[in-house]
Amino acid sequence: MMRRSLARSRPILAMISAPARPRGECVLDFNLSGDQALLRDQIGRFVKERCGPDARPGHVTPAAGFDPENWALLADLGVLALPFDADAGGLGGTAEDIMIVAEGLGRGVVAEPWLPEILFAGGLIAKAGASAQKDKWLPAIMSGEAHLAVAFAEQQTRFAFDAAATRYDGENLHGSKTFVLAGSACDAFIVTAHGPDGTLGLFLIEADAPGLMRQAYRLIDGSAAVELYFAGAPAEAMDGGFAAFSEHIDSLRMPIAAELVGLMSILFETTIDYVRERKQFGAPIGSFQAIQHRMARQYLALEQSRSLLYRAALSDQPERRAAALAAKSYISTAAVRLGEEAIQLHGGMGVTDELIVGHAHKRALLLASLFGDADTEARRYLAATDAIEKRFLECPRKAAPAESALLEGDA
Repeated sequence: MMRRSLARSRPILAMISAPARPRGECVLDFNLSGDQALLRDQIGRFVKERCGPDARPGHVTPAAGFDPENWALLADLGVLALPFDADAGGLGGTAEDIMIVAEGLGRGVVAEPWLPEILFAGGLIAKAGASAQKDKWLPAIMSGEAHLAVAFAEQQTRFAFDAAATRYDGENLHGSKTFVLAGSACDAFIVTAHGPDGTLGLFLIEADAPGLMRQAYRLIDGSAAVELYFAGAPAEAMDGGFAAFSEHIDSLRMPIAAELVGLMSILFETTIDYVRERKQFGAPIGSFQAIQHRMARQYLALEQSRSLLYRAALSDQPERRAAALAAKSYISTAAVRLGEEAIQLHGGMGVTDELIVGHAHKRALLLASLFGDADTEARRYLAATDAIEKRFLECPRKAAPAESALLEGDA
C-alpha cells in the first residue's frame, strides 16, 4: 500500500485545535466546530471502509492483536500524531479532539491499540521521558514505526498502582508485571518500579533486553496482552515519577469514557434496527410496549452518558478530574448494561462473531474496568470532590465590588 508521508498528512488535521477558552467561561454550545466535524467524518470513513464484524476477527488474529495496514493508515491520516504537542512534531490536538477520535473508534469497535500505545505509552513518554528518550521514540511512535506499552499492573495489586513489588537496583529491573496491554509486538516497555531509594518511578526497557521474558495471551475482547518477567533486565530511568504517572492516568479516563459512548452508540443503533425488523406473533417486536420501555431506558442511559462525557471535556482543572471520574463510573455501568440488553434482545446470535454486538460488549467489559471499575472510580470521585470543596473553603474569599462599597459605607 502506498503510504503518504506524515508531513503530507498533517494539513488534513492541522487546524483541528481550537483556541483555549478563558478559564471560568461558560460554554453552552455543544456543536462541533467545522474542523472537529471534519475529524469526526474522517474517522467515520476509516471505520466504514476498514472495520466491521466481518473484518474484525481478521484484525485481531495477528500476534500483535491488530492489523498493521490499519495502523499504517491511521499514521498516514495523522491520528497517531494527534495527541502530541506541535513542538514534538505532533498535531497538538485538544481534549475535545481526542474525545472525538476515541468515540469514533469505539463506534467501529476498532482493534488497533490507539488507547494503550498512543495515548497511554506515547503520552507517558511525552510527559515523563528524558530528552533523549523523547527524541528517540516520539517520532517513531507518531509514524507508526515503533510500538511501546506500559507495564503497571501486578498480581494482587488490583487498582492500587502504587503497590508495586517490582524494583530497580540502579541498573536492572527485578520482578514481574501482568496485564500489559498491546505488549505482544512492542519495541520497548515503560515499567513502574521502586528505585534504590524506595521511591516509585518510571523506567524504560527495550523488548530485546537480556533478562526480560514475556508471555502473551488474549483478553476478553480478543486484543493482545503480555506478562513480563524481569530477571536483572537492564533499564534506564525516566525523568518523571509516579506523580506524572498518576496525572497521566487521570487524563486517560475521558478517552476511555468516549470510546465507551461510541460502543454504546453502535450497540443501541444495531439493536433498535433489529427490533424494528424482527417479527414475533405477526408484528415487529419493537412494537411491543415492554421492548419499547427497555429501549427507551437504554436511550436515556446513552444520552446521559454523552452528557457526562461532554461535561468532562468542557471542564477545567481540577474540576475536569472529578468530572472524568464521574463520567467513567457512570458510563462503565451503562455501557455494560446496554450490551447485556442488546445481546438479550438479539438472542443467541448476539454473541456470535457475525454481529458487531458481541464484539462491542466484550470491548465494553474490558474498558469498564480499565484503571478502576465503576465502584472504584466512584470512590475516587468522592475523594476528588471533597478535595475541591476543601480547597474552596480554604481559599480567601474576595468581596465583590458592590459588596466592598457596601461594607465601606457601613464603616
